[in-house]
Parts: sequence; C-alpha cells; structure tokens
Amino acid sequence: MIFFHIFFDFISGQHYVNVTKVTLTQVTLMRITQEAKKENRKKILRVAEKLFTRKGYEQTTTRDISESCGMAKGTLFNYFKSKETLAMTLVAQAMDKGRKNYLRRKSGRESLVEELFLLVASELRALRPYRDYIGPVLESGMSVFSKKSICPAGEEVRLAHMETVASILDAHGFEMVPNSIPVTLYWSLYLGILAFWSNDTSENQVETLAMIDYSMQTFVNTISANLQLREAAGNE
Repeated sequence: MIFFHIFFDFISGQHYVNVTKVTLTQVTLMRITQEAKKENRKKILRVAEKLFTRKGYEQTTTRDISESCGMAKGTLFNYFKSKETLAMTLVAQAMDKGRKNYLRRKSGRESLVEELFLLVASELRALRPYRDYIGPVLESGMSVFSKKSICPAGEEVRLAHMETVASILDAHGFEMVPNSIPVTLYWSLYLGILAFWSNDTSENQVETLAMIDYSMQTFVNTISANLQLREAAGNE
C-alpha cells in the first residue's frame, strides 16, 4: 500500500510528492493494536466498576484492578494515571449519558428552574449505579477543595457540566461569567445535591428532588437579583 503526501512550495509555486510505502500487514497490525487498546480500556472500566461496587471505592486498589484484568500494574497506568482518574472516567461517562437524556426529554418550553432541574435530575438518574461510592469519588475529583493536578478528569467533568449550564442560561437570557460568584454558588449547590443524594434514604429519593428544586430556585433568584442590580446601575 502506498501513501502519497503532497506538499506545496509557496515560494516556487511547485508541488512535491512524498511517497511512503506501507505494507498491508503493517496497516493491519496498526489497526489491531488500536482496537486492542480500546478493548483493554473498556475492560479496565468494566472491572473497576464491579470492584468498586463489590469492595467499595476506597477499599479497591489499582493492584486489585490490574490483577483482575490480568495485566501488570504498570500497564494499567498506561490507560489511567490513577484510581481517581479511572473512577472519574466512569462518572464522566454516566453524566454524559445523563446530559443526552436531558436533551431528549426537554421540550423547550421549560422555565429556567425547570430546565436546570431536568438537567440535574437526568444526571443523577444516570449516576445511580455509582451512588454507593460517589461520595469518595467527588471528594477526590470534584470537590471545591480538590486540586486539578491530582485529578484532571474531575475538572473535565466540571467543565462539561458547566458548558451545558451556560447554554441553558444563554437560552433564558442570562450570561454565565467564568469564576464569578454566581458560578461558584451554582457549583457549590450542585455538589451539595450530589452529596445529599448519595445518602438520601427517602423513598425514590424524593427528598433529593426537593433539594434540587430548592437549590435551583435559590440559584435563579440570585442571578435574577444580580441582573436587576446591574441594569439599575446602568440606568443611573
């Protein structure tokens, strides 16, 4: 198999062709290697999820995971740099699924509070399989006290969620300013909801639903008041 790489010299106006010869066997091996890596990654996540559920997040070690996968501990770290990153990847996948469900379920006629409620409730529904150990994962990767350098995956989860929140606010006429007080308030409320939900023993977690509603009402009331203050200041 031959690949042609065409280059253009902007000074002389000439085209040059670089020919790279790659055998079919090499292409096949590269494809198999990439597929094997994807399968290994999926296997690690499946095994880790089972161990976290059976043994608990804090009791499960990377050695437990690597041995159950039948691979060396060093190989595991080629895919996930830490147990925290691995757990946050599971959380990220679930939250992404929740956001997709939110997009399918929303009608476009919701109020701001209703749409934020739908987003958070959809994510919690998708996170249900991880409810028993979501607390320690949040503390290590998503808490306001966690360091980005320890678990960058937690920061990626936060950014993905806040990007959706920003689009919701924009659709309702509000602008989300990064690192502003309202944004900090929202994220604190959101983490509080997750923490409350992880320990909610009420039937069908109805108390969590009330918590979501109260929290989103508080957030919307705050940003609405801030907007009114800015408009009043601008008219003076």
